[in-house]
Amino acid sequence: MKNHISKVAGISALSLALLGMSGCLGTTHLSNGITDQGQVQMQDIVFPDLDKAWQDQGQFPNRENLSKMRPGVGKDDVYQLLGRPHFSEGQYAREWDYIMKFYMPDNSVKICQYKIIFDKQFKGQEFYWSPADCPPPVAEPQVVTQTIIQQMPAPAPVAVPAPPAPIKERINLGADALFRFDKSDTQDMLDQGRRELDELASKLRQYQDMGDSRIIVTGHTDRKGDDAYNMNLSIKRAQTVRSYLINQGVNANTIIATGAGETQPVQQCSTTLPRQQEIDCLQPNRRVTLDVTVIQ
Repeated sequence: MKNHISKVAGISALSLALLGMSGCLGTTHLSNGITDQGQVQMQDIVFPDLDKAWQDQGQFPNRENLSKMRPGVGKDDVYQLLGRPHFSEGQYAREWDYIMKFYMPDNSVKICQYKIIFDKQFKGQEFYWSPADCPPPVAEPQVVTQTIIQQMPAPAPVAVPAPPAPIKERINLGADALFRFDKSDTQDMLDQGRRELDELASKLRQYQDMGDSRIIVTGHTDRKGDDAYNMNLSIKRAQTVRSYLINQGVNANTIIATGAGETQPVQQCSTTLPRQQEIDCLQPNRRVTLDVTVIQ
């Protein structure tokens, strides 16, 4: 018992708080294949069931604190900015999970899950949201105004310059240049695709410095294969691109990934073509698009 108390006395206040929460060091990880560098494949990410949370109501996060979540953040800093994880994940866990609540424009509350993956030095390296449309954009509060009639001259109107229009851009990336045919994981990325994403990450970081940026990454496939397979492939490709860009310094809180499968083709090809000619003809449909909006 004396040895145990000595060890507890020597750890940080964060460790004591986590021990008090779970009664032990908690689980070390749910997701599979977390590397020493704090990286994990999208298909190996596992979010805990909401009903397993010790704080089942979650929290309304401080968005400024969320914006400080980036590669290299330490666990003590995460604890100070976001508080204790909402599941039994202790000081030595390789991932922490939170339940985040956001007000929507209609005053409803959206529930999101937020995961931080740590490297072996317990520095946050990768950050994930579930579902894919989290976090939602900042909801503008509904303000009820009341007109007051006064018996006095109205002041002269003051010219207020209009705010600059948001920057909007769609970026198309050919999937055949990013991945090997019919593949979607990081190890299946081509050298040309990595170079394109490195250049794109630099551009997106510049957009971040200009204002509030929002990025939607959408994967697309051709019509070969069944609908469910194509939808899954498109989502996995979008998630891989999102993870790559985050690792290159793009703020994880500004970028979401989704898939459209074969539902949005840009090229129509005859079904009577020989197989290879049909695949070549359908190449423009195999792509990843990024819709970027920057509010200055």
